[in-house]
Amino acid sequence: MSVLSLQGCSDANILRNIKEKRKTPYSKLLIKEYCIDYMENYFCNMFQYKDFPKSLPQEFAEKYFMYQGACATARIPERYNTGMYAGDIVFLSAQPSEDPDAYGQGAKVIITSANGYNEIVSYDDCSFCWNNSAHTSLCEFICIASEAITNAFLALRSGVRYSKNHPIFKASDDKEVAALNKFWQDICNDEDALAITSENVLEKAFAGQMDASASSNVINLSDPVHNDKMQYLVDIIDSYMRWFFSFYGQCIQGNGKRAQQTVDEVNGQTSLSFILPNDMLAHRKAWVEDMKAKGYLPETADIDFSPAFKVEEVKYQKEADVDQDGSIDIETNNIEETGTDPEKKEGAEDEETVDTD
Repeated sequence: MSVLSLQGCSDANILRNIKEKRKTPYSKLLIKEYCIDYMENYFCNMFQYKDFPKSLPQEFAEKYFMYQGACATARIPERYNTGMYAGDIVFLSAQPSEDPDAYGQGAKVIITSANGYNEIVSYDDCSFCWNNSAHTSLCEFICIASEAITNAFLALRSGVRYSKNHPIFKASDDKEVAALNKFWQDICNDEDALAITSENVLEKAFAGQMDASASSNVINLSDPVHNDKMQYLVDIIDSYMRWFFSFYGQCIQGNGKRAQQTVDEVNGQTSLSFILPNDMLAHRKAWVEDMKAKGYLPETADIDFSPAFKVEEVKYQKEADVDQDGSIDIETNNIEETGTDPEKKEGAEDEETVDTD
């Protein structure tokens, strides 16, 4: 069998699977599962781990942070890690335990692997890290965001299906059904169908039983007047997506028309977008230093933002006017605006604005 034939079989199977899934009562769960998968991938690619041993793949550390709010690195017996990521130093599920201090933090750490390794160790025997300063996971945020986006997608899908419905003719017997089917078939065959031949239709017309208006003889299952409101469902999905991304480093302005915003307002949105990512990065960088001190990582190892987030960070640094020593210039930033006259005309507003179309 040729490669093209195999590809054709694969495409046919995919289409068949899609059709079957659309018939199931779990359609909402499938959409939500896709949203969750996308968000997981988003967070797994927020940071870039440099010069880590192959036994420490970053996606597993980020999944522990994502769903449990913490992660630890420790040495375990090699028999527990002999596969693709073979090595004695691994990422582990971790939570503080035993003898809580004045802040409720345990004096030791429970570390657990996916294949059954489980120990209670001291902080000296592992390198422990919280996901953020609040010591929380991203699980609730992912659940809330995926639920909101899924419901918006379902509403839009229902609207699209609703808009496809055309008026259905009412027929009193099989003769009228046959005549209407013939009329519709002629239209589908690109034939000029100008009339419907049915003895019953003619009899009703002569007897005065047919209403002069066509609406009495059809059933409308859609409302074309309100179908144009589907654009607002698209805007809702866009708003939900922007809300999700803007919380974690990607300040998206959206596709819809919006009122003018000042330069300071736009910059403020970017600054807000980096509060949580910067906090998460600070914890990971401190974690790297602790792992180096305990001999888990080489001196060249590091964690930083991935390229996509690095681009946004550069914008944030420029807009916030952050100096190399970390100090921030709180004076008004001079950000050049495209297509803006540098000399303000007489009578113009005092506040500089940018268009966020």
